[in-house]
Amino acid sequence: MKLGLMALAALTAAIIFVGCGTAVGRATGADAGSGNTATMVGTGTTAGSTSGVTNDNLTVVNENLASQEALLVGQEKALDKHQAELENLKEIVTAFESNSTGKENSADVTVGEIKAVAEEVSNMSDQLENDMAVQGQHLEEEISMMHFRITSLEEQSTFIQNLLGDIQDEAEAIRYSVSTIADEIQKSDDSVEQLIYSFDSIVSTTENFQGQLNSLEGQAAFLNVAIEQSTSAIEQLDDALGELDDALEEVSETQEEFAESSNYPVTVEQFNTYANLIGDGLINDEINSMPAPEAMIVPDCAGPDGSRECIDKLVSSVNVGVDGTYESIQLSIKDFCQAAESAYGLERVHGNRWDPTVQSDVTAALLNAGFISESEFSIIQWSLKNRGILEDGYPSTGC
Repeated sequence: MKLGLMALAALTAAIIFVGCGTAVGRATGADAGSGNTATMVGTGTTAGSTSGVTNDNLTVVNENLASQEALLVGQEKALDKHQAELENLKEIVTAFESNSTGKENSADVTVGEIKAVAEEVSNMSDQLENDMAVQGQHLEEEISMMHFRITSLEEQSTFIQNLLGDIQDEAEAIRYSVSTIADEIQKSDDSVEQLIYSFDSIVSTTENFQGQLNSLEGQAAFLNVAIEQSTSAIEQLDDALGELDDALEEVSETQEEFAESSNYPVTVEQFNTYANLIGDGLINDEINSMPAPEAMIVPDCAGPDGSRECIDKLVSSVNVGVDGTYESIQLSIKDFCQAAESAYGLERVHGNRWDPTVQSDVTAALLNAGFISESEFSIIQWSLKNRGILEDGYPSTGC
């Protein structure tokens, strides 16, 4: 009977050890290849070239994650099953001890031998519990490691998805660049065709230019003859211009002689200006019949010399305090006789705008032609406008 008990105990222990060993083996490394494979897939994908990452790699990672989760669930179920078998073994040993104690008188086995077998089975049970505790702790550590690997694989999966998104964006950019390059190539082709057309046009134009050049050569020969004729005509024109210059010089000398022969000295420019005004009909240069005050000797202010003499005497007979127009000028008379006589002489030849009974004033024409200055024009107009002052002051001066 002792041998039977020992055989039963050994068989039970072997069954338990075999089951636990298989479960623990799976938890501690029997399926480690699958976990390492998943880790290697994630690491290889991360460290490899981004151009080699595809959706197939992501599918493999997801399948490995699913297999690791299923393995953990199976190992936990196996551990629960072995713990239940251990509890059943304890109950069998307890029942066997009770049955052995009740049948001490009817069996050939002694109480000491039964207790020895029971103690040995109890020791084996304790040892099994200790082993199961150690293996369970190791299994928990492996489970924790598996969770860590699963988290790492999930992170790698997220990284791969992001990487795939970046690669897709780069692919879109490359497609756009390729499309742009294709458009540029098409434009280049069009430009080449345009250049070929332009070259043909240039060749055609060159032929036209050659024809025009031949025509120009003929025209150049004709122009050479015309230039020779024009040169002869220019020489004749130069001779005529020389004769004209001589004639103008004679006229200038004559004008100078007229200017020098005047009663009052004037420049050639003043003489010509006055003569042009008469020729253009801007001035009359004739003495009118306006009566002068009694006993006043009115000078002859006709002609360029007479007008210039009267103007100079009128200007020299006044003192200008504040220069300005005939309306704003401020002056004083220092020689009433000369001022009154010169003013009346100019009025009898060139008129007075301030007296409607006298001919119209043409001194503005003298100003515009440059025969008199702005200041002289203002003094003349002031004198004509204030002729009454000159009349009142003339008799009392004893002229």
